[in-house]
Amino acid sequence: MSVSHTICPGHSRPVAGIEFSQETEDGVFLISACHDKTAMLRRGDTGDWIGTFQGHKGAVWGAALNRGATRAVTCSADFSAKLWDAVSGDELAELSHRHIVRAADWASDSASVFTGGKEAKLRRWDLANPSEAAEVMTGHEGMIKVVRQLPDAPLIATGSEDKTVR
Repeated sequence: MSVSHTICPGHSRPVAGIEFSQETEDGVFLISACHDKTAMLRRGDTGDWIGTFQGHKGAVWGAALNRGATRAVTCSADFSAKLWDAVSGDELAELSHRHIVRAADWASDSASVFTGGKEAKLRRWDLANPSEAAEVMTGHEGMIKVVRQLPDAPLIATGSEDKTVR
């Protein structure tokens, strides 16, 4: 079996994470998170660069696209997650935390975002009111490094340095 590959240059520091969107009318998209304080959006089938999300003051540890690939969320060592318009590249909101934010994912309906990080707390941010305090869920005893919404189900999975999945 022959495997082809594409090199996607552009980041200047280690890449911390990559995520693909679901299939959309315009295809599949790839978002990469990097220690260079940026996230990059690319075409998923070719790797062609579309745009760069700039605005964090620390390493970007994770990034995710919503179901339609019209919005992005990035999470950073600067104690914030940011919401972006993935079409225009505009920053829509900043979600402040008290420590490093390591992981984020979208609710299936794109009405909320989940974040987790050094505080060992899972937060659900209602995007109808992103400036209001998030709902907080606890239970982990170490940094949350993975947050995933199960597609089309009300289940969120988190993975932590405490060696548990909740």
